[in-house]
Amino acid sequence: MLVLVAVLPLAIFAFTYWINSVSAARKVQAGLLRSAENALRLSHEVERALTMAKDLGQVNVWPSQERLPDGSERTLYETYVTPALKTKLEEIEPGDPMLHSAVLLDARGSVIASFGEQREISRYGDVQAMPHDTPYTLVYRIRQAARDAGRPVVAIAFPTHAGDDIAGTLVVGVSFSAINRQIRAEINENNRRALSISLVGSVALAALGWYLLRLNDRARALQSALEREQHLAHVGTLSAGLAHEIRNPLSSVKMNVQMIRDRLEKLAIDDKESLLRKADRVEHEVARLEDSISDFLIFAAPRPLAKKLADINAAVDSVIELIRQSEKGVEIAKLLDPDIPPVAVDESMFAECLQNLLINAMQAAGEGGKVEVETALEKNAVSIAISDSGPGVPEAEREKIFEVFYTTKKGGTGLGLNIARRIVEDHGGSISVDASPSLGGARFVVRMPIE
Repeated sequence: MLVLVAVLPLAIFAFTYWINSVSAARKVQAGLLRSAENALRLSHEVERALTMAKDLGQVNVWPSQERLPDGSERTLYETYVTPALKTKLEEIEPGDPMLHSAVLLDARGSVIASFGEQREISRYGDVQAMPHDTPYTLVYRIRQAARDAGRPVVAIAFPTHAGDDIAGTLVVGVSFSAINRQIRAEINENNRRALSISLVGSVALAALGWYLLRLNDRARALQSALEREQHLAHVGTLSAGLAHEIRNPLSSVKMNVQMIRDRLEKLAIDDKESLLRKADRVEHEVARLEDSISDFLIFAAPRPLAKKLADINAAVDSVIELIRQSEKGVEIAKLLDPDIPPVAVDESMFAECLQNLLINAMQAAGEGGKVEVETALEKNAVSIAISDSGPGVPEAEREKIFEVFYTTKKGGTGLGLNIARRIVEDHGGSISVDASPSLGGARFVVRMPIE
């Protein structure tokens, strides 16, 4: 690790320096190509502006005769542009810092307009652009002219038209020195970055070594935690099996208590009422223990869902009728929307969820209280709202009540609401709790998606 920390920065810097040196020639080529493309673009923009201005009468091109020293004559085209057009032309930007300068000349060499910063360049052009020239052919000819003339600036002459008339020549200078300056600046910047990266790499490697040592310690701790989790998983499996074993004799105890109670009712003895109350208490405790074991088994060993389309209103009715037989003294009001469509649910698991919520609501409402069950169609979901007239759930506890083993009821297991939420979420739905606007207690809202 120490060898890597020492050698890696030098290796990164040397490699980057070599890459920069190799890529310098490619950067020159790319810079020239970009400048050639921008020179062609500038030529097309100037021609387009002149053609439009000619149609508006802002450009005049007329032929004139010039006598040569040998007595012959030649025809030259003189170009006149209005001052407004000249100003507009000079607002066109070359758009490339590598373009040394650009000037539009008429046939006599007089300046019509200039673009960008003006410097001395060959007014006749080192390279005469042809109509069929592309950026690649221009770059090839620029390199040849630079090599032959030995100058850092090569002038490209573009014949420029205003409509069908030759308006003059656009001379654009391409600077090799500017391209080289930019490339050198890029290479220097890349070298600085490489040095920074190598230093950062050294620090990162040192930090990585420290982190790997810490990670090794953490891996050992995680291995110990995993072993503990596996032990707890075995304990959970054993507990689920034990719960099954307890459940079977409980059914027998419950049945025998009911038989004893029936026999007691037929007997004429002095302490009959006392014995019946004791039998009722035993039966009640057995039923409570059965409910706790059922909740534990659902929590510890959930089964896969067997979903099918079901009538939600019918499911709600069935659960309410079942609860009414065991929980008396609480009024249950139903507000069921007859237009809700069937929803794909596991009917037994969905009934378990509703049963848990209804039992909680009735226990919260207490004897003489009221519970309200409402179904409604929402966007892409069916909602089932269960409200009660109890004390409600404080806002600070509305998230906690869904946690495992969290309960505020004496003798509660703390599993019912957690199981209800898991069943709903396994169906792709959601469950929430807030204050009931109609009854003043708590309101649990289950939303099941419509597939």
